[in-house]
Amino acid sequence: MRLNVPRAVALCLAWVGLICGVLVVSIQGILPFRLGAVGPDAVFLALVEAEIFFVTVVWPFFMPRMLIPKAGIEAVRTAGPGGEPHLMILQVGVLLVVALPLALVSQNLSEISAGQFFRGHLQVAALAVFVTVLLDVLGGARTRPWYFLGFFTVSALFPFLEFLASESGGSPKLGFLAAFSPFWGAAQLQAGAPLGWAPGVQAAIFGVLAVGLLAAAPFLGAGAVSRSKIQDPRP
Repeated sequence: MRLNVPRAVALCLAWVGLICGVLVVSIQGILPFRLGAVGPDAVFLALVEAEIFFVTVVWPFFMPRMLIPKAGIEAVRTAGPGGEPHLMILQVGVLLVVALPLALVSQNLSEISAGQFFRGHLQVAALAVFVTVLLDVLGGARTRPWYFLGFFTVSALFPFLEFLASESGGSPKLGFLAAFSPFWGAAQLQAGAPLGWAPGVQAAIFGVLAVGLLAAAPFLGAGAVSRSKIQDPRP
């Protein structure tokens, strides 16, 4: 397999465009309504939230055509390190490197510590690797609808239920539900957050799950070796 270069360039442009767009729109106030929650002290938080949105929502749509088989040879799709997950994870690293200058600028604007900077991007990287391995090993076409259903439940429905429970005095507290949301975890990077360790814990959980999927790939069937021969048109 080899990298689909035009697709990779489009991926990087979409990545940078989304991050820059989120920061410009939120900080400069060019919308008809004012986003008062985003100021100089929350620029880094907005950056991390935008990166999480990209790797969880946009990245899965780029994955199917990121790699193409080499013409004239047998195309072999393997699971685990050295196969497609390995090359896909490499693209995640490229995205983080591309966004590094903007991340450093946002760090200075928000005046966050090196520890917060590391935990935030470790969370983004671990989440991106987990999504990559999950959709590649289990098969993106059949897994993607269930993935988005689970993502919506964890990222939106759980925090909403926690909010409803906190607003109704007679209902039991469901604060633990919001802790499953990666966006909630990233929000703990802001100054004064009581659970500043949450992004690091989520990064560890997603990292362990990704490693577990890679280790179990040969036994899952969908990640087993599948071969398709490509005929060389030359005589």
